[in-house]
Amino acid sequence: MRKTSAVLLAALIIMSALFLTPVSAADDFPYARITASGNDPHGTFNFSPDGKNDSIDPDTVKWASIKYRTITETDSTGVQLIGQFYIVPAMEPFVPIRYEHTQQWEITVVDLTSVSEKTSLSSVWNSTKYTNTDSIRFDPLESNRDAEAQSSATDEARVQDGDCIDIAFIAFFDNEEDAKAYDGTQDTPYCMILPDDLEWFTGNKSIGMVEVIDDSAPATTVTTAAPVTKPDTTAPDSSAPESTSAPVSDTAGTTTKAPSTPTVTTPGKTSGGSGSGFPVWAIIVISAAAVTVVAAITAGVIKKKKS
Repeated sequence: MRKTSAVLLAALIIMSALFLTPVSAADDFPYARITASGNDPHGTFNFSPDGKNDSIDPDTVKWASIKYRTITETDSTGVQLIGQFYIVPAMEPFVPIRYEHTQQWEITVVDLTSVSEKTSLSSVWNSTKYTNTDSIRFDPLESNRDAEAQSSATDEARVQDGDCIDIAFIAFFDNEEDAKAYDGTQDTPYCMILPDDLEWFTGNKSIGMVEVIDDSAPATTVTTAAPVTKPDTTAPDSSAPESTSAPVSDTAGTTTKAPSTPTVTTPGKTSGGSGSGFPVWAIIVISAAAVTVVAAITAGVIKKKKS
């Protein structure tokens, strides 16, 4: 009897472990996969028409929340990649976006008035400088100037063809609290850039390939960004020199890392980050197999005991 109980208990433990072990599933929210082409991938993106506002007020909107997943971690010299925002028309200094290179979905909160630690320039995030407020320049992958000892004139650090990052959303806020609390489910952003908005941009330089991925949708849209015929306003005004002082640690700054397991809900989809769980058919098959095994073992033990 003791042997039979032990066998049954072991079988129950194994079945419980099977049901509680998560299985990696597809992401259940749309995102844009950006694959770099050239050493300066960037684009000037219009704010989403689906947000509260289709333009930004730089005098009040000073925070951004970005959900991302890094795929490429370092540039050609081994320095970790960052992202950048520029006002429009673009001019220095840029707003640094510091990534956590975990290859998992992360959310980072960015102070839009922050600047590179090596620059001698003051922030231009204001309505006097930022005049084309229906768009923003976004450089998804860029070498980290703050981490490099060389001056920009001699620095060999480059983004390389094929470097890659995923972006689920870029949301802009008029207060830090909403930016830090945002996980994709609240109706708090002042304006937004969503995956579909990343497919097209208003500058005349190519960002590379932008692929909108939605595993719950029947098809995936792939778009290779092409130059738009219009005067180039995306090149930053570099008339003011960058400081070449010794670098400081790139861990300092005003950006804040959000929890590494954020939740995003889109209409008609289940909320979640990477997603996990068994399909129903797998649970049924495993349950049937486990019951069969337990029954066979129990029968064998009883038969042996009788003999």
